[in-house]
Amino acid sequence: MIFISDVHYQLDYLSSLPKNKGPVVILGDLLNWIDYRNGEGIAKEVFGLENVQKLIDLRKQHKFKERKELWKNLYSNEPEIIMKKMSESIANQYHEVFTILKKYDVWFIPGNVDDVDIMNTYTSTSINNVDGLLIEHSGVNLGFAGGGVPTPINARGEISESAFSQKLSNLNQAEIICSHAPPYINELMTDVVTNKIEQGWKSLLNFIEINHPRFSLFGDVHQPKASTWRVNNTTCMNIGYFRATNQYLELSSIIL
Repeated sequence: MIFISDVHYQLDYLSSLPKNKGPVVILGDLLNWIDYRNGEGIAKEVFGLENVQKLIDLRKQHKFKERKELWKNLYSNEPEIIMKKMSESIANQYHEVFTILKKYDVWFIPGNVDDVDIMNTYTSTSINNVDGLLIEHSGVNLGFAGGGVPTPINARGEISESAFSQKLSNLNQAEIICSHAPPYINELMTDVVTNKIEQGWKSLLNFIEINHPRFSLFGDVHQPKASTWRVNNTTCMNIGYFRATNQYLELSSIIL
């Protein structure tokens, strides 16, 4: 079993994943909305690079009010055409991603940019949505709780803290708890490139403090201030920004 997160439409790296290590577990964010390093993504296709660069700069400068106003202005110009372009781009990215993934045994949970309804149309005997499930694999209980932390952006994959906590309530026996976003720990939430504290789950931190799983695995924060952190006996681990690093975590490397 191998874990990846934040694929963000990186097709070449997906195609190069090993096929002999068991299931590929994806901890969310298959779509590429905006790559904050170069502006690539759906937003660029819909609104153009110049506007995307403005959005990136405003975020890095923490000018969230101005950023929200720019988004509003961009959406107000020919909204029907914009929504059509956006829907087509989303559908195309998912189609290409799952065309590759159908060659693997895949377990996935949704991230903050994902559309879980579309993702579920690709489930099959080899592609499984494991969100909310506790699954035993190789003698280890793995719990899965997907979804993005609620933000002012209100991205399509965001859920409430209470909804996320409800998922966790069924996963108390998990030795490895898998989520998209990290527990609410400053060093794990802080992105050194976007220059801001990203989102994290307070209920996940509480779950860890009460249940003491061996590991908490997650992604979401692309360039974290810290990629690992200890909470009592639990190792919290960001498994990496797959789009940029082609990095995966092999289960056998942490449970020996």
